[in-house]
Amino acid sequence: MHIRPSLLLPCLLASVTASAQGSRADSLPAVRTLHTHEVTDQSLRKTDDLIGIGRQTAPTLVISRQSIQLAGSRRLDEVLREQTGMAIVPDLGSGNRSVGIQLQGFSSEYVLILIDGQPMTGRLAGNFDLSRIGVADVERIEVIKGAASSLYGSEALGGVINIITRQVVRQTSATAGIRHGTYQTTDANINAETPFRNNKGFVSVSGNFYKTDGFNANTEYLKEGKTSPPYHSGMMQARAHWRISDRTTLQARLRAAGRSSEMFRNYGAQPFSDHLREQDINAGLGLRHLATRTLTLQARYYYTGYDTRQTVTLQENGRLLQENDFFQQIHRLEVQAEQRPEQLPLVFLGGIGGDRQSYRNPGSDIRRSMNGYFGYLQTEYSATDKFKLTAGLRYDGNSDYGGRLNLSAGALYRPVQWLGIRASMGNGFKPPTYAQMYQVFTNITQGYTVIGAHNFAEKAAQLKAAGTVAQIWDNASQVNTLQPETSTSFNTGITLNTGSRMEWQAGAFMHRLRNLINTEQVGIMRNGQQLFSYINIDRVTLRGVEAGWKYSITSNLQISAGYQLLEARNPTILDSIRQKSPRYKTVRTPDGIRPATSGDYFGLPNRSRHMASLQTTWAHPRWGLSASFRGTYRGKYGFLDVDNNGYIDPYDVFVKGHVLLYASVQKTLLQKRLTLHLGVDNLTGHTDYLMPSQPGRMFMAGAEWHFLRKISKH
Repeated sequence: MHIRPSLLLPCLLASVTASAQGSRADSLPAVRTLHTHEVTDQSLRKTDDLIGIGRQTAPTLVISRQSIQLAGSRRLDEVLREQTGMAIVPDLGSGNRSVGIQLQGFSSEYVLILIDGQPMTGRLAGNFDLSRIGVADVERIEVIKGAASSLYGSEALGGVINIITRQVVRQTSATAGIRHGTYQTTDANINAETPFRNNKGFVSVSGNFYKTDGFNANTEYLKEGKTSPPYHSGMMQARAHWRISDRTTLQARLRAAGRSSEMFRNYGAQPFSDHLREQDINAGLGLRHLATRTLTLQARYYYTGYDTRQTVTLQENGRLLQENDFFQQIHRLEVQAEQRPEQLPLVFLGGIGGDRQSYRNPGSDIRRSMNGYFGYLQTEYSATDKFKLTAGLRYDGNSDYGGRLNLSAGALYRPVQWLGIRASMGNGFKPPTYAQMYQVFTNITQGYTVIGAHNFAEKAAQLKAAGTVAQIWDNASQVNTLQPETSTSFNTGITLNTGSRMEWQAGAFMHRLRNLINTEQVGIMRNGQQLFSYINIDRVTLRGVEAGWKYSITSNLQISAGYQLLEARNPTILDSIRQKSPRYKTVRTPDGIRPATSGDYFGLPNRSRHMASLQTTWAHPRWGLSASFRGTYRGKYGFLDVDNNGYIDPYDVFVKGHVLLYASVQKTLLQKRLTLHLGVDNLTGHTDYLMPSQPGRMFMAGAEWHFLRKISKH
């Protein structure tokens, strides 16, 4: 894996240190999974970040290391695809290589991805590729649903996914494992960790190698090649903590990863090859200090860099058809403070910081930088164990778009031990990205072109003069200078513990967005494919309900289920249909064209109205045997507006509703030194050419060996 020296320079400081155990509140509890409800366990706090999931009154989810291992999951997208209300969606704009997350109807660009509290960068067309992240060394995954901008910043309009790596190491250990299966997929991991200086610090190192031959989910139209390409990737990560004194700890982490893929395709004319190389580096250095008995300070520096290059060439003569070279980096500095007054039932959390983001894309003449700055404050009040109130505000400033103040508030009420009630609200603010403003990108695999809104008129005129654009539609007049997006989110919910074995959760949510930046077709290319740009949508509403149920049949057998009902609509389109505006007044049916009604509007594309999940787990500790069976259902969702009436109607292209089933079993041997795994994904072999990133039935088998593990005498 080749890493540019320019990426490594900012990381040298972070690669040489150690760090520390935190206070006793930082030690982890027994590994477990918590479903969507309030989380108040202070043991979930982290050693290098004062912002913890226990501070949230919004719906939260904690996915434990044990659950990840039992399911046999290898990449982050495989973990999240089985959670209620979370849908994995492909990013066709990056050649089907990228898969993102959809959360309560929010698309991938509105969900903030963190590793140990620091943001990951490198989004293709707004999509953060979850398959880039392996989960072999993940301690747990924390999910916040709904606006979390008051603590986490502008990208968290839709929620936060925080990947937590190892926080505490008590003994020296090492693990090596390998799995192999369908599509010549190989996943190899190695992890090692050790405490030092009488448990005053620890070092943890891990590595991963992943390889797959890819697959073709579109055998009807794709004559040769793969819809999901073959690729190989590598990752190395180091993490260290050192308790300098009883009051001060130092933390450091460094992660480097790279991926390379070669894709060949033939749709019947001009076969071509598509090569993509990606690499990213993340490094952080933190210092925590207990200034007084009630005041804790945390200072953090963070660097992240993402670099990708794509080249597309004709097979017959090697002529270069397309070249994309993109580089993004972020430097961030932040100081946090937590105050816990001894005589008051209050906790104050605040922070200030800033970052500098740089972009470079020579093919699109993008070579720019942008500065950001922020400050936030949250207050928690809990006079009794039954009642908790939170209120927060955050100011985010941007060198290009000014700033905005975001507010949040929430309440938790537990009148009796078996009943919990929660409610929360929050605001969000998100400026447009440089890609949305200035990019010019042609997806050679599909043939469509995307032009940034701020240079649309100039670049579209150039393409039309070159003869590649056939027609620009009237709605292109709506392509103007993009405005920042804002949102207001509401979440309410209830939790019932009916006995020690059963738990119920139910909740409702509503998100109101203004100036949503939408990708919209504004013309036709000469090859018959689409011309896209970005347009602000005045109003969008996402609302729905979620419900969950968990039952422990025995101490070794558990079953859980979840359901989400989602309505995702643009009220402006409904108004236009009712007012019989020219573009929206008709629908094309198999029997001809007829007047449209508001009932013809299905909603925003790529959103299912119905989603459900089911998980069953069984473990027999004495036998060292465990197994799980999981299933997900996703209802039909709109894919393409074929008659160009501006919305998805019943006669457009839909992805059919479908069920995906998964099963896995694992067995420990030799006094838990050896663990054997066997898993099957997509048991029924369901595929759809409109789901290019969904493989058919896939078997994976492997083994894991635990070195230096202390053997029990019993």
